[in-house]
Amino acid sequence: MAGVSHTTVSRVLNNDPKVASETAKRILELVQKVEYRPNPLARRFARKRSNLIGLLVSDISNPFYAELARGIEDKAQECGYHVIFCSTDDRLDRNQQYIEIMRNTGVDGLIFASVGLHDQHVEKLIEDRLPLVLVNRKLESEKGDYVVLDNRFGAYQLTQHLIEHGYRKIAIITGPSDYSTGVERLRGYREALKDHGIAIRDTLIFQVPFSREDGYRAAKALLNGADKPEAIFGGNDHIALGVMDAADEFGIRIPEDLALVGFDDTEYAKSMKLTTVSQRKYEMGSLAVQILVDYIENKVNGYAHRIVLEPKLMIRQSCGGHPVR
Repeated sequence: MAGVSHTTVSRVLNNDPKVASETAKRILELVQKVEYRPNPLARRFARKRSNLIGLLVSDISNPFYAELARGIEDKAQECGYHVIFCSTDDRLDRNQQYIEIMRNTGVDGLIFASVGLHDQHVEKLIEDRLPLVLVNRKLESEKGDYVVLDNRFGAYQLTQHLIEHGYRKIAIITGPSDYSTGVERLRGYREALKDHGIAIRDTLIFQVPFSREDGYRAAKALLNGADKPEAIFGGNDHIALGVMDAADEFGIRIPEDLALVGFDDTEYAKSMKLTTVSQRKYEMGSLAVQILVDYIENKVNGYAHRIVLEPKLMIRQSCGGHPVR
């Protein structure tokens, strides 16, 4: 319609200054007149890149994942990419289903925030050299690139903080044993008790899904039991909220009757005055995107990126603040 080649039209649409201004003006007027829109599928085939990144999280309603996703999305846009989000609800079948959908959509790479310790499907993707990065959780085999927090040390810090404030009967409600986050936080808790000469009681250990509802149910069992704790370590802030719900139902005051700590430092942890550990979520997401984009654009040197961020203890009122013994 403009009487020029496809290449000239393409240059105008991509703001190439080499095209004469009169020609560019005529083409842009035609674009507006016929309401032309570029075909992203055709452009993807031509460029062999979609500039799309797939992100799989456990539960986008959990503020931790929302804040992590914000860091991923901001960095992706900075690098010229867009992000597609999916919530797997920690279900293996849904995880595999979304992987296939995203691959069929033509994403350039994947970021997993919901991988299990023994996820063979993800291990196969790594062996097939699909560009992907694990964030928040990692595989037991240590395969692949990842950006995680030192969960063991973060849990050690929290447990030691409670011990230093005089608590001895400390319960933990942490995540399942098939996720690195659940395993490492339980390990840090156990190590802190052992190092301070405190007996580890199985009756004070619960491993449940990382949800408010499961935190509530586990807390009710603890507060109903014969071996009532003086303090509870919630495996994440979501679980800690469930503990608050149960304590309120029992008429138990926090921190006067029961000390409480969480893990993640989500936005509502501040408003609930919850002592917790900062996961550096935004930074974690941003780093994961940079690693992935470098793989997609062939800017890596062949070595694996295994980044472990240092946790930061955020002390607020929920832990009681008794004089240190």
